[in-house]
Amino acid sequence: MELEYLKEVWKEAANQKEIIVMGREQVLEIPDIRSQSLVSRMRRNLFYELLIVLACVTAIAAFYFISFGGALKEVSWAYILLAVGFISYYYKKNKLLKAMECPACRVKSNLQLQLVTLEKYVRLYLIAGTAMAPVVMLFFYVLFYYKHIILFPAVHAEKGAIGFTLLYLLFTSIFTIIFYFLNRWYINRLYGRHIQKLKSLLQEMEE
Repeated sequence: MELEYLKEVWKEAANQKEIIVMGREQVLEIPDIRSQSLVSRMRRNLFYELLIVLACVTAIAAFYFISFGGALKEVSWAYILLAVGFISYYYKKNKLLKAMECPACRVKSNLQLQLVTLEKYVRLYLIAGTAMAPVVMLFFYVLFYYKHIILFPAVHAEKGAIGFTLLYLLFTSIFTIIFYFLNRWYINRLYGRHIQKLKSLLQEMEE
C-alpha cells in the first residue's frame, strides 16, 4: 500500500513539474511574439505610406502634365523620380522587416543586428526626407527662373529680383526647420517608437 501511495505522489509531482516547465517556456516565447507584432505594425505602416506616396505622386504628376499647357512637365518627372527612389527604399526596408518578422528565425541572435540596420534606414529616411524640402524649393526656383515665370509679381516688383531671392531663401530656411520637426514626429510615430519597444524587448531577452 505504501509503495502504491508513493508511486501516486511521485506521478503527481512529475506532472506538476511538467506543467511548470511548459508555463516557463510559454513565458519565454512572449518577447518573440511581441517583437513580431511590432515588426508587423511597421510593415503595415510602410505599406500604407507607399500607397499614400504613390497616390500623391500620381495626382501631382497628372496635374503638372495637364495644367499650364505642359509648360511645367519637368515637375511631374521630378516627382516621378522621387517616387522611384521611395519604391527602392520601400523594397529594401520591407525586405529587412520581413526577415525580422520570420517566426523560424532565432529572434534573439538576429534581431539586434537587424535592428541596427533598421535604425540606419530610419535615420537615412529622416535626413533625406528633410533635405528634400530645400532641394524641391530650389528646383522650383530654378525652373521658374528659366521658364520666365514670376512668383508673386507684387512682391517681385516691390523688392526686386535680389530682394525676392533673399525672401525666398528665408522662407525656404524656415520651412525646412519646421518640416524637420514634423518629419521627425511623423517618423517616430510610424517607426521610432516601435524600434524603442524592440530595444526594450531585446533587453528583456538578455535578462
